Amino acid sequence: MKRLLAALQPWGVVTLTLLPLALSFATFHYRDQVKARDVQLERLSADVERQNADAAQTLATLTEQRDTAQAALDAAYQQQEVADAAAQQEIDRLRGDLEQRPVRVRIVPQSAACGPGGGGAAGDAPAAADAGAADVAPAYGLLPESNTRRLGAVIAEVETLNAAYASCRAQLMHP
Repeated sequence: MKRLLAALQPWGVVTLTLLPLALSFATFHYRDQVKARDVQLERLSADVERQNADAAQTLATLTEQRDTAQAALDAAYQQQEVADAAAQQEIDRLRGDLEQRPVRVRIVPQSAACGPGGGGAAGDAPAAADAGAADVAPAYGLLPESNTRRLGAVIAEVETLNAAYASCRAQLMHP
């Protein structure tokens, strides 16, 4: 056994001498890798921070633009609501006026003659082309109550549609 130990001793000394050298080489190698990774990590962290700052700036700009546009839309909405309310009040006022008074209509006189071939007697002269022209004074009368109510409802509907059209047209023509 002494021989075996004597034969292994030089190899043990060589191994014990080379082992610290190998360990120091490995340590330097891993330290260089860690430094390279730290540099990469710092560069990536700086890139992420820069991108976050850019994103925050873009978000702030877009949020400000959105808020400005929303404020303009809200103001336009409020202005349109006021205009629509005024139009509706005017329509209601007109409807009330129409309900409180009778509707006068003008009756346009028309000739009863139909012209040639009107079915008159064979020997009669045909009616003149300006039959009834001598009676130019128009006649006036009142609509019956049911017709007045219906006319008032139709006028209110027409005024409401006209106000809605004017409102929409104003919005579309002035973006």
